[in-house]
Amino acid sequence: MKTLVSYLAVIIAFSMIAGQAEAQTSYNIKSEKITVAGSSSLHDWVSEVTKVEWSGVMKVENRKLIEISKVYVRIPVTAIKSDKGRIMDNKTYEAFDDKKHPTISYQMSGATISGDVIKATGTLSMAGASKPIEMDVKYKMMTNGDIQLIGSYTMNMRDYKMEPPTAVMGTIRVGEEITVNFDLMVSPGKDISQTKK
Repeated sequence: MKTLVSYLAVIIAFSMIAGQAEAQTSYNIKSEKITVAGSSSLHDWVSEVTKVEWSGVMKVENRKLIEISKVYVRIPVTAIKSDKGRIMDNKTYEAFDDKKHPTISYQMSGATISGDVIKATGTLSMAGASKPIEMDVKYKMMTNGDIQLIGSYTMNMRDYKMEPPTAVMGTIRVGEEITVNFDLMVSPGKDISQTKK
């Protein structure tokens, strides 16, 4: 009898672990719309990000996001394309010093979820500098299992040791503050086992 009880306890414990493992699922980018908006002494401007890598692990229960972790984002600097053409693009790449620092990256370190809002903390790295940031991201569950992530973040370029671009011998100056707006659709991939080492 004692052996049977022990055996059943092992089965129950294993089932609980397996159930937790199935709830942890990796997600990857499916589609994206990301813009970088700012101002200048001449006009406002908007650049589009044409390429991004996004990965993360999420736990979903009853069509609600319960946990999110291991989020990593990577954007090539040269994927930023301005609506003002190649001259503006080149000025942007120079500001990032893209030859030495060709990518922008974000590593999430923690998150809390309240309703449909993810309050995320992490580190943003670009132009050779890294800073901790906080942002609110709104999520929406789609009927096919995808998750939409919408948010924005405003920063000062000088905080990352970047010199705002200038043109026409310095007569046109870009404002120090820029705002990144994003609308991402991420799709579930394989389950992540919590017991795998």
